[in-house]
Amino acid sequence: MRRFGIIVKSPKMERVLRLVDAISKTPTTVLLIGETGTGKELIAQAIHKTSNRADKPFVAINCGAIPHDLMERELFGNVKGAFTGAYQKAIGKLEYANGGTVFLDEISTLTPQLQVKLLRVIQEKSVEPIGSLIPIELDVRFIAAANVNLYEEVKKGNFREDLYYRLNVLPIELPPLRERTEDIPLLLQHFIEEYAHKYNKKIVSITDEAMNVLMTHSWPGNIRELQNLSEVLVVLWNENRKIDVNDLPKSCFQKAPTADYLDYNDAMRSFEKEFIRNILSETGWNKTEAAKKMGIHRNTLLLKMKEFELNSRP
Repeated sequence: MRRFGIIVKSPKMERVLRLVDAISKTPTTVLLIGETGTGKELIAQAIHKTSNRADKPFVAINCGAIPHDLMERELFGNVKGAFTGAYQKAIGKLEYANGGTVFLDEISTLTPQLQVKLLRVIQEKSVEPIGSLIPIELDVRFIAAANVNLYEEVKKGNFREDLYYRLNVLPIELPPLRERTEDIPLLLQHFIEEYAHKYNKKIVSITDEAMNVLMTHSWPGNIRELQNLSEVLVVLWNENRKIDVNDLPKSCFQKAPTADYLDYNDAMRSFEKEFIRNILSETGWNKTEAAKKMGIHRNTLLLKMKEFELNSRP
């Protein structure tokens, strides 16, 4: 089933989408909770697109990606001359989103000072640009997201309790991919079709044994990890055979989350290196033949070998 552009089959995700249906037409503040890569921004977009604010802006702000010293200006904007270098007025993202929806991702990374200012914005329904004493009336729906336990952050003194309760009006918990395994084949097929079209390749074929491994993998990077894996499978796929168990990265054989997991980008690089090494081994390290089997140009293979320091036989 596909709803709001989201592919689901698992009961846990169906429940999430029922909640989206139930709250979309209300102005309720929503707190999305879930591990990195579980699709929190997609759910936020679904809430916005099905609301009566759909024709107004949807503004996503990754609080963890913007330097702390720039975050205040990013959110609130400034008047001309508010500080050195402020040669003109700048409209903040909160004001830009007026009438629409603001999605605050990684909300836990906001500094205490900005937590206070954001709390005031939510309470007063107005925003004051830096250097201005005149509040601007604000009508936005706030959707916040966290990949940590915000209540634990409150208890540790890292997050304001009053802001937590302002944001936690309607919490929605997104299950990790390992708890919605019914969705893995559907998501994998979707991403493979997407990348096959992008790279002008045929649809990748996977053996049942390889699919069983993917179904039992714990997916620490969640949907984002699966998406990255799908791209690698398409790019490196040899059209003369199916992707088999031996073609999968070692990380896919770990069935339970551990503290030793690599970042999913590192895991994908590790997989790509291992895949190329296996093909080189199969062809007796004949680079021309290996490149042909992988469906890539020989020069591309040479660059990859240099990148992964695969310049000689083991």
